[in-house]
Amino acid sequence: MAHVILRDGHVAELRKAKNTSQDRIWIRNLFESVSEQSRSLHFSHTSHVFSDAAIEEMIGDGGQNALTLMCTDGTRALAIGNYRRLDEDRAEVTFLVSDDMQDRGLGSLLLEHLAEAAYLNGIKQFEASVLTDNERMMNVFRASGFAMTINQESGVIHVMWPLRQNERSRGLKEIRERLATSASLHGFFHPKAVAVIGASRAPERLGHVLFRHILNSDFRGTVYPVNPTASSVAAVKAYPTLKDVPESVDLAVIVVPASQILSVIDDCIDSGVKSVVILSSGFSDTDTPGTELENEILRRLRSVGARLIGPNSLGLIQMDPEVRLNASFAPQVPEHGRVAIASHSGALGITILDYATRIGVGVSSFVSLGNRSDVSGNDLLQYWESDPSTDMILLYLETFGNPRKFTRITRRITRNKPILAVKSARTPVSVNVAKSRTVAVAAEDATVEAMFRQTGIIRVETLQELFDVAVLLRSGDGHSGRRVAIVTNTAGGAVMAVDRLLREGLEFVSPVINIGFESLAESYRTVLPQVLRDEAVDAVVVLFTPVGPSDEEAVRVAISAALCEVANDAPRSDGVRHPYEKAVVANFLTTGDYRVRYLEVDAERSIPIYPFPEQAVRALAKVTAYHEYRDRDPGYIPDLQRINTDLARAVVRKRLSAQGSAQITDEETMHRIVDALGADLRLDHPVATEITAQVEIRIKFDPQFGPLMRLDMGDVDGGAKLQVPDLALPAVRLIPLTDADARGIWREAKSTLAAAVDGGVRSSVLDFILRLSQWIEDAPEVTQALFTLGVTTESLYLLNSFVEANRVDVS
Repeated sequence: MAHVILRDGHVAELRKAKNTSQDRIWIRNLFESVSEQSRSLHFSHTSHVFSDAAIEEMIGDGGQNALTLMCTDGTRALAIGNYRRLDEDRAEVTFLVSDDMQDRGLGSLLLEHLAEAAYLNGIKQFEASVLTDNERMMNVFRASGFAMTINQESGVIHVMWPLRQNERSRGLKEIRERLATSASLHGFFHPKAVAVIGASRAPERLGHVLFRHILNSDFRGTVYPVNPTASSVAAVKAYPTLKDVPESVDLAVIVVPASQILSVIDDCIDSGVKSVVILSSGFSDTDTPGTELENEILRRLRSVGARLIGPNSLGLIQMDPEVRLNASFAPQVPEHGRVAIASHSGALGITILDYATRIGVGVSSFVSLGNRSDVSGNDLLQYWESDPSTDMILLYLETFGNPRKFTRITRRITRNKPILAVKSARTPVSVNVAKSRTVAVAAEDATVEAMFRQTGIIRVETLQELFDVAVLLRSGDGHSGRRVAIVTNTAGGAVMAVDRLLREGLEFVSPVINIGFESLAESYRTVLPQVLRDEAVDAVVVLFTPVGPSDEEAVRVAISAALCEVANDAPRSDGVRHPYEKAVVANFLTTGDYRVRYLEVDAERSIPIYPFPEQAVRALAKVTAYHEYRDRDPGYIPDLQRINTDLARAVVRKRLSAQGSAQITDEETMHRIVDALGADLRLDHPVATEITAQVEIRIKFDPQFGPLMRLDMGDVDGGAKLQVPDLALPAVRLIPLTDADARGIWREAKSTLAAAVDGGVRSSVLDFILRLSQWIEDAPEVTQALFTLGVTTESLYLLNSFVEANRVDVS
């Protein structure tokens, strides 16, 4: 069973229909409740009454020959979708949607999930027969993005389409999901009426604190305290139950003991509340009975299409001037800005907010996710992706709920909005701590690192560094390159800065420009424009140690004036970056205040001033790497020619049907797979005869992240592999790979094969990587594989392979 979000934000349950009396009744009720026109349009071959035998035939055997998926609200079937196998490769598909649930995207959702289930059962093609006046159903098929063949005769349209997804169908599916998720969260961030259930008159109680925070945040809507024993809370009239509140409530914030929670949830359901935040603890964060209670809460809310943040959340904040809601335990409301924040840890989330307030980072919205029983980080990311008031996203993560979905979402977002993440639970000890807190499994850190690099997420080590990078991103600096100059009046600070520059992979433009201690402000004012105009410089680090009491302000004015001067330089037409567009970061070694500060240049730009040199350099390195990621071709999953993944898949399925698992070790079978994938393994490079290296492509199945690809390469003449810096990471990517991912994994794995590798070998390996990725993605039976490729003067051949395969049950 899975929850799905419809086009209007309504949440429903999607599951396989079962041959039970309840499901048969729901299917019959749906069939009988729709209009005569709907029945004739969708089931023209069926009588007007569904017999039990007809319903049982529709429900089928769970997918091998027939399957019915049912979308429900917990009380009835909202829609059903069915496929019935016609032969080994083909199945016929039909749908029926309740008249009152039309135009909410149910047909598209059912088609997507039916297609996935059918493909898992070896079906390669869907077919449908649609009456010519059933334009609504044809729109569902067209909107799927699948490549379709359409024939029309005698008032009936015959539609056929292969079940393999392409770039268009994937893109349309993601758009539908993003829009629906965003709509489902609207009530959390734009409520007109909020109820605090458990608001207390006692100032020390959490319910009172939360209610006060909403009042003090100058909420633009109406807030109602709900307390069965108080007539008022904080001089505001209280109501005994939610049902007594005189207007419709958009958002319910619950602060009652876990033992009282179910009756409150029932009140929310009876009152039509669609957005619920539970701040109380005592659920999956404690023990098994707490987990069962949390599951029951979620079941009840989902039955009416409501959404839940928490339990065990510390609340949410929305700083939109039209809302201004602090429904959290954060004591101070941050400035309004364009940074959204999500935190797995409530306490750390409050700390993050406090620091943001102290250094002047404005916040658009904040959510403490708590136990994440419903609303997840992936949901928030999709909301903020479409939120025009959010330009940057900060995340504190301990685990991943659905990392493959996280990967798809974030690689879209980071092209337009930077995402910064602190990912804890990186060591075995911290993983155990995270497990005890969140009852979730932590991923291997190398895999997490690979995912962040693949998606363009800026990973930082500490909460301090999170804001070091954020303030540089929001300061208005343009793209920076890796060539960095240093202007300083302190040699010691310059040494530290150069060390950190090189460790971060930046290039130091020598020499250090040391202006000494005489005429400080004038020297900075004179030197900085010269450095910024140097075409060999991409960015500048300004270091300053004050000598006299008035030096700092004078230097600030001088730096600002220098930037204003180069801003007036004539635009460049030769592709060289304009001096004003070059990144500038500063470090003022003062005492007493170790926060990041700002030097305002003009209305659009400010220069961050860090308390220590290494902070400035590390932030610059992170931002530089992010801009490089954004400047690279984002790539796409290619629709490969000459590939027959069905044939390659059949090799595995044949082994599965014979023995329940697959072990493919013979060279003949592996060559059959390579041929089916359409790989051209010839090496046409003129110096290929000199290559005696080995290329290893390993595919590993991670229980959280799914299939991963790792590429390792040997050296020329059997030499030792190239020694890489300590900071180097394995060449790993999550499947499926785009063409840009293939180039990236090659770039990271390449050793000293030099020019020869960049020719025929490179083309052959990249092509095979993409084909192998497509096969793994299209063959869901394959859960773990190891492939070793050897490079010879004639061809690439498989030395050995091991595939452990299992049937995948997606019910």
